[in-house]
Amino acid sequence: MHYNLPGGRVVKPENAAKPASQTSKFLTALVANLPPVNRTLDYGCGKLRYCDPLLQTTELLSLVDSEVQISRKQTLQGNRTSIRDIFRGSNRISVFSTSEFAESPGLYDRAFCINVLSAIPVPSERRRLLAQILRKLKPSAGCLFVVKYRNSDFTRMAKLPTAEPWHDGFVLKSMRGYSFYALITPKALAGMVAQAGFQVVSHQLHLGSVYIWANRADDHQSQVMVPYDKNDLRQPTVLATA
Repeated sequence: MHYNLPGGRVVKPENAAKPASQTSKFLTALVANLPPVNRTLDYGCGKLRYCDPLLQTTELLSLVDSEVQISRKQTLQGNRTSIRDIFRGSNRISVFSTSEFAESPGLYDRAFCINVLSAIPVPSERRRLLAQILRKLKPSAGCLFVVKYRNSDFTRMAKLPTAEPWHDGFVLKSMRGYSFYALITPKALAGMVAQAGFQVVSHQLHLGSVYIWANRADDHQSQVMVPYDKNDLRQPTVLATA
């Protein structure tokens, strides 16, 4: 989805999407240690950075992103193709645009929203995204939200002449058009998901990113703890218990 800002600026979140070669080892290990489930949602799949790790822990995987991101030709898995074309005919992976996903049937056992909220420059659209994920979760299901709260590259880019402050981040103009980058504090992220109707279960800070597991607010049956990384001095902090 593209976002029209004042002054004729059109923010294209796909400009900020990182390639599959730039995965987080910490997040990949976290996913690998999760128990298997039947249906998993990756909301904001981007360039399929975590498609393979997620597929190892689920029978069925739904990939959701804007129509532009899933249909445009780009370099994916070493080939010039599109996300729709890669998984056309797959019996395990479904691809949805955000509008298609809203109308799709079925609920999910687990969801992921990885570095998505920080690329959306419109607060109302963040709220819409969170509400959509919440509606698609089973009562006992949870979602892992990940955002950057500290990043030296973001700090450097924010000082460029082509960068303009916007909301909790900045809009950056480049040859590809406008992109938005935000640093969202752990407290702000917890507030966003709680306001949307989630119950924050646990959180952890690791190398400038915050990882928050959150269940439906009406579910208190289970707790998912983010594994502790011995190289991170911050122990995982439980914000709500079962």
